[in-house]
Amino acid sequence: MSDPNREMEMRSAQPLAEQLVQDQVDQAKTEARKEEVIDIYEDLLTTIWNRIMPTLGRVTVVSIMERSLALTAEKYPLISYIESSAEGVSFEVFRQKVPPEQRLLIREALKELVTTLIDILAILTGDILVRQLLKEIEGKKLI
Repeated sequence: MSDPNREMEMRSAQPLAEQLVQDQVDQAKTEARKEEVIDIYEDLLTTIWNRIMPTLGRVTVVSIMERSLALTAEKYPLISYIESSAEGVSFEVFRQKVPPEQRLLIREALKELVTTLIDILAILTGDILVRQLLKEIEGKKLI
């Protein structure tokens, strides 16, 4: 014979377990979306870096990127976790430090970074270099 109290406990525990599983699934989805957004923008910034390097040179590109990062970090402090060096842009610390809950802020901040970078390039080089870049990244539809 089954214990009615035990059955009641199991029934009330089931929704709790389901909720815990759902929370885990939601968290995994959020983390996956965060990584996808970061991957897209990392690829975009790497493409821009590689395209402007032969024309402007390493020192100039690093300076432009550092300026873009600094200006964007004033509005979005989480951007300060992105690192720029002679080898390019690194998102390693950014991925570790920025929580998945900030997914929408991540997208806004990275979009602002790319826009700031393009603006600086337009000011320094005129629209010639920027037009070429925009043609190459047009398919990404991020800006």
